[in-house]
Parts: sequence; structure tokens; C-alpha cells
Amino acid sequence: MKTRTLLPLTALGALLLTGCGTTGPLPTFGKAITPEWITADFDGQPGDEFIATSNLSDVVFNARGEVIGWYVKNYAGTPFIKQRPDGTYDFTALREQRGIVNMVGNRKALALEGEGLDPAAPAEASAPRLTQNLAQNRQDAVFRYTQNGVAVTKTVTLHPRNYKVDVRTRIENGPETYSMLFPGLGKADNPRVQAVPVGGQPAAVQGSGTLTVENIQYAALQENPSQVAHALIVRPQGETQADAALTGGEQGLIRVGLTGDSNLEVYGGRNELIHLYQSGLSTLPGLFDPNWFGQISLLIVKLMEWLYSFVGNWGLVLVLLTVLLRLIMWPLMQAQGRTTARMQVMQPKIKEIQEKYKGKTDADSQQAMRLEMAQLYRDYNFNPAGCFSTLLPFPVLIALWSTIRNFEFDSGFLWLPDLAIPDPFYILALIYLVVNIGQLYVMTRKSPEMFRQQAFIYLIFLYFALTFPAGVTIYIILSTLIGIVQQVIINKQVERETASLGQTVQKAPARAAGKTVKTIEAPKK
Repeated sequence: MKTRTLLPLTALGALLLTGCGTTGPLPTFGKAITPEWITADFDGQPGDEFIATSNLSDVVFNARGEVIGWYVKNYAGTPFIKQRPDGTYDFTALREQRGIVNMVGNRKALALEGEGLDPAAPAEASAPRLTQNLAQNRQDAVFRYTQNGVAVTKTVTLHPRNYKVDVRTRIENGPETYSMLFPGLGKADNPRVQAVPVGGQPAAVQGSGTLTVENIQYAALQENPSQVAHALIVRPQGETQADAALTGGEQGLIRVGLTGDSNLEVYGGRNELIHLYQSGLSTLPGLFDPNWFGQISLLIVKLMEWLYSFVGNWGLVLVLLTVLLRLIMWPLMQAQGRTTARMQVMQPKIKEIQEKYKGKTDADSQQAMRLEMAQLYRDYNFNPAGCFSTLLPFPVLIALWSTIRNFEFDSGFLWLPDLAIPDPFYILALIYLVVNIGQLYVMTRKSPEMFRQQAFIYLIFLYFALTFPAGVTIYIILSTLIGIVQQVIINKQVERETASLGQTVQKAPARAAGKTVKTIEAPKK
């Protein structure tokens, strides 16, 4: 490879492998984040805040149990909170929103309004009781405060393996009816704000305007669906009945009207199909309408869940799923593999033809070269259109990759503590590099120069193996290994089929340029 090409690639690889700094839009390589409660001064104002940190998000509460920072991570496991050697914490990345968005902006979620209750007025708050049970996927906090003689007890339960938060509220010596506020979505200046009444149809407001929906089944603030879009969804639970006042535009807001003791389920995370499905929200009317690509993803998830019911381990599920899908796609990959194998066998003869006509740009020479190439293709039964067969499995493969990437596993596998985050020991990254180099060798064994040119690129691809969730990397490794075995078998078959062909290509002589052909008529009787 030329130096002028090698140096930029080396620089790019170094930049990627360093993660572009300690915190930013690219993930930092390292171990999974163990969910915990952090008590520290987050906002620089008097008094401590209480931060629930996990692989998926960092949620900051004040002493009243109001959310003042709701940071959803685009890359699971990214440690935006840094602990200093002296035991204190550095929240700079969250405060300055370096590569992460505060869904509530500069406002507060879970704040209460009503007679005697005002989020902007002072209140007397006691230290919350913070507990967690990771085996049960729980982080609990009980917040108590008093304002104008009204006593509020707010019990919040976060689930660190998904984006759901349970909020139970009890008010004593206060109003019978009150409201809980849900602002958002941070950077979105015009989110879709909608609600669905029980037994009714979705009602939405976008842009300026307000709308009231009584007895809601759910209310939601949503950005357009994508891997980096956010959603905030509120659902009454149990005997709780709620109304919703919806405000659209830049100050998008859901004001949930409640009576007495209340119980709400809140989803604060990515507006993405797989996470919504795992949270039991994807079937809510009007919330998410998956396209055909999303339908494939849902089928894959349901297949994974079905396999899990038999083997009880998500790592084994990925192994079985990879083998099953490769077997289903075997005929398509067989056609592509045969095309690749024949191309490799033909490479020396193709070079002969190219060398013969090197530097000859006249029309007759080019036509003669095309004729010889066409004859070579016929001799080796090679169809260039066969290359397109490799595109047919792509929708399924992309859907599978997207599904595994967004799926939240509740267990590890072998040495992996969590299949939803990168391998903290980098073992999978090394295996990924080895098997891909092996696949490249099998595909380019007849062209050492092509192998040398392309092998270096896999050092760049190593970055993806370091950042992909372990489940995705396992799938890629197993799929590649099966592909190598399939290609080796195909190579041997094609070599046997072409062994009887001549060692040289019969080339039709090119007609000399500028010469005309004289036609001699047969003598008449």
C-alpha cells in the first residue's frame, strides 16, 4: 500500500481507537457500568443531588424527587460520570452535554403542581432513602418533602436494564387533585405530543397549541423514530386514573392530572422499536408504526424469545439464531460464493487479457478485449450478475444486527458480564479480527496483492468490534466462521469443475485497425 494512503488510514485508526477523547459522541472502551446511586453536588447549588447511573442512562434527582437531568446514552455503557482519585465525581460531560442530551432541558420532570404545591417555591425536604437490588433490576428511592403544610411522599423505582421508571405519589393534608409535569424533549424544538383515552383514538398536538385528553391510556412526547431519538411515555397503573393536558411546540409538556394516591409508569429513553417492545409499549395504539424493516426485527425478537424458552441462556440463543439464519440463507450465499470462487480461478487469465491490451485504447482493441472476456466468462460459466445475489440477504442481516444491538439482555455469556455492552476484555475484538482476516484470505487467495491491500482495512474495522455490543460481535464472528467453511467447500467444488479447462485462454485475433474486409462472391455457373 502506498505511503500516502497508509498514513491517513493509520491516523484515522489511531483516532478511532482512542475513542476521540475521554467523553464524546464515541463510546469509551471499558467495563460495564455497575448501577449505583451517587450522592453529590451536581448543579452547584446548596444541597446534594441523587444520581442513578447505569449502562443506559444517568438520571439526576433533587431532594424532592424531581428529575433535573435525564441523560439517555446512545451507546450503552458509556461512562459520562468520572470518579476522581479523591473519591469525588466529575459531572462536566453531563452538565455541558458533551455527546449526550438532557431530555428535560433546563426544566423538571415529576414536579408537582396544585393547591399549596409549587415547583418554583421553596420546600423542606429530608434526605431520601436510597436502595437497590440489581438481581431484581431495581434502584429505589423514597423522597419526602413538606410545602405549605402539604406532605408529599414520592417513591421512585428505576429499572437499570431498561428505560422504565415507576412513580408512586402520596399527598397528605393537601389538595385532592394535583398535576405532575413531564417536559421535553431537550434538543427537540417541536416534538409530537399525544395521548390516547381509554377506548378512544389518539389525539395529538404538534407546534403551538394545547389539548386536553381525559382518562388517558397513555400520554407521550416523541421525536421521529431513530437510533438517537427520544421518547417520554406516561401510563397510569392499577386503579390510577389520569387526565392529560398536552402542550406542543418548543416548550413541549405533558401535565398529568391526578387524584389521591397515584401510580404511574414512565418510559424515558430511546424512541426505538426494540426497546419499546421489550418495555411492553410497542402495541399501544398510535405510539409506533413499524415499517417492513421493523416487522422483520420483531419477528427476530420473537424467534429469540422462543429459543430462550428452550435453552434459557441468551448467549446460546445467539449461537442457535446465527446457525439457523445462515442455514436459511445458505442457497443465496452459495450462489454468491460460487461467483466469488470462479472469479478467483479466472484472475490469472483476466490479467493475461488485460496485459495483452494494456495501453491499447482504440475501438477495435477494446472490442477484441471485450470479446475475449466474454469468451472467458463462457468457458468458466461465470455470470457477473451473480454478484447481486449477495444483496438479497442484506435486509435480514441489517435487521438482525439492529435487533441485537438494541436488545437488552438480562444475563452474560462465558466471560462476558453483559451481552448488551462491548466485551470489557477485548477477547471478542481479537477473535473478530482473526476470523475476518481468515475470510479475506479465503476470498482473495488467488490475488495476494488484493489481500495485502485490503487486510489493513480490518485494523480500522477493529474499532467496531471494540464498540459493538458483545451480542452483535458474537453474531458477526459466528456468521463469518460459517461463511468461511461454506466458501472453502465452494472453492474446492469450483476448482474441480474448472480443472478440465485449458490452461490458456483461446483468444480471437483482433482485426487490424483501419483495414477493410473484401467480400469475394462465389463464381456463377
